[in-house]
Amino acid sequence: MFEQPIETIDEATLQRLIENQVPEGRDLEFKRDLPGGNDEATREFLADVTAFANAQGGHIVFGIDEGNGVAADLPGVEVDDPDAAILRLEGKLQTGVEPRLIGVRSRWVPLANGRGALVLRIPGSLSAPHRVTYKGGARFYGRNSRGKFELDVHDLKHAFTQSVQLPLQFRQLHAEAIAAAQGVDMPFSVAKAPTAVVSIAPLGLFREDRTIAVTRDNAVVPVRAGAYTALDTIEGVLVHAPVSEAGTVGSYALTYRTGRTDSAFVIGGVRQHDGEERRTVWPTTFEQGLQAMPNSTQMLLRQFGIEGPWVILTSVFGAKGFRMIVGDGYPTDLAFRDNVLLGQHIVEHIDDEALMPIAEAFWLLFGIHRPKGRALGAER
Repeated sequence: MFEQPIETIDEATLQRLIENQVPEGRDLEFKRDLPGGNDEATREFLADVTAFANAQGGHIVFGIDEGNGVAADLPGVEVDDPDAAILRLEGKLQTGVEPRLIGVRSRWVPLANGRGALVLRIPGSLSAPHRVTYKGGARFYGRNSRGKFELDVHDLKHAFTQSVQLPLQFRQLHAEAIAAAQGVDMPFSVAKAPTAVVSIAPLGLFREDRTIAVTRDNAVVPVRAGAYTALDTIEGVLVHAPVSEAGTVGSYALTYRTGRTDSAFVIGGVRQHDGEERRTVWPTTFEQGLQAMPNSTQMLLRQFGIEGPWVILTSVFGAKGFRMIVGDGYPTDLAFRDNVLLGQHIVEHIDDEALMPIAEAFWLLFGIHRPKGRALGAER
């Protein structure tokens, strides 16, 4: 509904819901008041939030009056301390839901009348189905266009089956990204050299039905490409480094209209040194690419209101028989694996700390622990 960063939602944004007579639906619900403090109100709040998380995600806006399910007025809610009110609701989510919900974002919107509105952004969850466990409860909820409903035995069986399948679906997409880097259904392949492939997607990718306006102007740009070309495809926008006479590129990035990216970039090569052939992988090149692609994806998708949590899958292929040169020219062991998944990581926010486990796995590919205290992407 709100295809914008949550920090940019303001009173004018909420007024447009009323002016445009926006109805509640599968991904949007209006509440006149904040949840009360009694048990019944707490259970209702937890049921509302988990219903979104168990479906495709969405927004709850507290402070909007609705009429027949349509946004009608913006009276707001009156609280002495908005931060305390938000902490109270976050505490309910932490203690009253299993498994724990991650990625729920909140935004307090001050209003001209002196009151305020609270917007909750709830992502579709990879860990669904979540159940409401407040005071010994054990109920599961889902959501459709008519609102929330309690899941029955058939619904639960489907939800658990889907939850098991979701990690496999992410891995299948990543496997297709690796094949694409090798030239499958692509106008080129990546140069024959050690290559990293990074796939980034919001956690709710398979639960949230969306199409974003990807263009050549806003698509993610590949790493280490002094010049590049953009190509519109069925899936999205493909941006790539110059194509060589052999029909290969050094890097590319594909931004999908569904709200995810795949990228591939060369991280090593064969070089002559003192008359000898060196088959070397460059850790700095890998780590700087690892920083650039997820961060670029996060920045792009936040413009469309996609805030994570994020699933990051990273693989390296073609590194077998190569080694890293680290420190003062110290050569590592030869990599003995040719196609390695460095991990499927789920993070709430993309930063160097979140990406570090991937870098550590990369160094272990060459039989060496990454030096403690070394900054991600550092030259040495």
